[in-house]
Amino acid sequence: MTRPAVAFLSLCLAAGLTGAWPDIAVRDAAAQTLPHHDLRVRLDPATRELVAEDAIALEGSGDVTFALDRRFAVEQVLVGGVRVSPAPQFPHAHRNEWRIPLGHARQAHTIMVRYRGRVDALPAAGHREVLRGLPPMADPRGSFLPGGTGWYPEVGGTFFTYRLSLDLPADQRGLVPGRLIDERSEGGRYRATFAFARPAESIDLVAGPYQVRERLLPREGADPLRLRTYFYAEMSDLADDYLAAVAGYVTLYSRWIGAYPFTEFSVVAGPLPTGFGMPTLTYMGAEVLRLPFIRGSSLGHEVLHNWWGNGVYADFDRGNWSEGVTAFMADYTYKEQQGPDAARDTRLELLRDIAAIPPGQDAPLRRFTSRSHGTSQIVGYHKGTFVFLMLRDLLGTSVFDEGLRRFWRDQQFRVASWADLARAFEEVSGRKLDRFFDQWLSRTGAPRFRIEAARSARTESGHRVWITVGQDAPAFAATVPVAVATPTGRTEHQLDVSGLRQEFVLDVPARPESVSLDPDFRVLRHLDPAEMPPILRQVTVDPATVTIAASTAETVRGSAADLARALLDYPHAIGDAAAWQGHRPLLLIGLSEDVDRFLTRANLPPRPQRVGARGSAQVWAASQPNGKAMVVVSAESVDALRALLRPLPHYGRQSYLIFEGPRAVERGVWPTQPPTWRLAEERP
Repeated sequence: MTRPAVAFLSLCLAAGLTGAWPDIAVRDAAAQTLPHHDLRVRLDPATRELVAEDAIALEGSGDVTFALDRRFAVEQVLVGGVRVSPAPQFPHAHRNEWRIPLGHARQAHTIMVRYRGRVDALPAAGHREVLRGLPPMADPRGSFLPGGTGWYPEVGGTFFTYRLSLDLPADQRGLVPGRLIDERSEGGRYRATFAFARPAESIDLVAGPYQVRERLLPREGADPLRLRTYFYAEMSDLADDYLAAVAGYVTLYSRWIGAYPFTEFSVVAGPLPTGFGMPTLTYMGAEVLRLPFIRGSSLGHEVLHNWWGNGVYADFDRGNWSEGVTAFMADYTYKEQQGPDAARDTRLELLRDIAAIPPGQDAPLRRFTSRSHGTSQIVGYHKGTFVFLMLRDLLGTSVFDEGLRRFWRDQQFRVASWADLARAFEEVSGRKLDRFFDQWLSRTGAPRFRIEAARSARTESGHRVWITVGQDAPAFAATVPVAVATPTGRTEHQLDVSGLRQEFVLDVPARPESVSLDPDFRVLRHLDPAEMPPILRQVTVDPATVTIAASTAETVRGSAADLARALLDYPHAIGDAAAWQGHRPLLLIGLSEDVDRFLTRANLPPRPQRVGARGSAQVWAASQPNGKAMVVVSAESVDALRALLRPLPHYGRQSYLIFEGPRAVERGVWPTQPPTWRLAEERP
């Protein structure tokens, strides 16, 4: 995933740039005269001390403001080589800001800032806590200084260019996004220099005791692409496979979209169970990189962000389109490559996630900016995937692909909006698409299409079917596939639905037996209840969910609280089994015997035979008698319960799971029977 520019960058501009230069966060960032940072950074991961100086070149007049996190003290400021003593201004809980007068004449300036400070230690937190915000932090096991956290002077608007020289202990290796200019080991230190000449919105610095593996990928008409892994010694056996996978993704997307826009790409391991995508690199937790499915899914997603998000910037004020198109061209596309059954299963999973959004929590896709919890991911990634799937179905694959290429050619290293994206597809297709985009981007919810009536009759040339399709108000407009089953096979038809109730006439070659609406799940819609079995996601994204500890032992209750925080978008205090009222969604956690006793006492559905008492822990979703969802986490011991902390949040689409320690040895979705309308043939 990519991360939007941190808010305080624009605050610096509003507070201090009273004439220094135009707002850099403009539509054509590449055409502006951008500030340039020349940074020299010395980091000692053992002491967490950072010593740095930044020569900031800019053009302007009036006043300029720079900001640093309060962890850092400014030792010296020079303007044009002359020492100045600006006083901190604009008090803020997390940063200090300094205003510097540049004079009335517009001209080039160089501001030198020397500063030092101590960054944070690595957090001892679970998966979700890590993702909710990272300060700059260092440790001999791995250091991560995220951009936008004030570890370097933030000046002006969002975009700038930079050169950074990094100085680390000899056993460490580090990098920032950009082109590697030089690296060497001397005097007991490791030094590397990087340059980023494209408009950048932040600088992320990563370091650790890495072994570096490199592969050069030949490119037609350009220098070879430098591919690298920065892995720990104990995982060096994974390096070659990751390098090969990156090469494959770069080749795939270069052919699909256009040439890879940078000079390198690196995969960097870290001690935190998280993952981020930046220009020219992705940072993932070492444990995440060991997961067998990462190379075939998440890695390609992060490579693709070098086109969408880091090669064309999303206009966050008007909605982040980049996650939707990336999820479609990466995560969903890989399922299509596995075959039609895998792709169909994925579409159904996405729709089930969308159906799991509780009332009042949905949002228009246009308002999505970044993933902050499960519901926002469903809106930005899952709805976005369906918008691009439906657009491809509407335009055809060749026109759709040409629209992507047109968008890339027109918008490289510019800030682009959904409107710019729509315009590219309109230009290549010759069709007006404003109704399509306005509806799917601006409205909450999804249509509830249903068959309200169907009948058939013989005709002189074959058979005819009359089908009435209804939906709730206000009506959506969509092309809805309908399948008619006959003794000789299935015929497929496309219905242009736009009203609350419409009748369509279909001619089929053989006797129709039944009709089904969108049987392959190609339309963004609310599923019929028969298509929606209980899944974990229905409980984890609902703010009304109550967590109950079935066991009274404090060690179990503590583990239940930790697990609830890892699972739920809106965690609450753990409730007592005796306090259960039975009218809200339920997350029940405890040891197996206590769980079974609670279910019996509360008149809730018992443990399914499918899961039994197998493995060290069992997890399942079910419906309460009142229709509310419930999820049960049952474990043989406290250790078995705690082993679920990291893996279980990744399985929201499942109905049940059986674990041996942290490994899911079996999982699945309760079977469903999608609705069909049986036809009794009428004589003409």
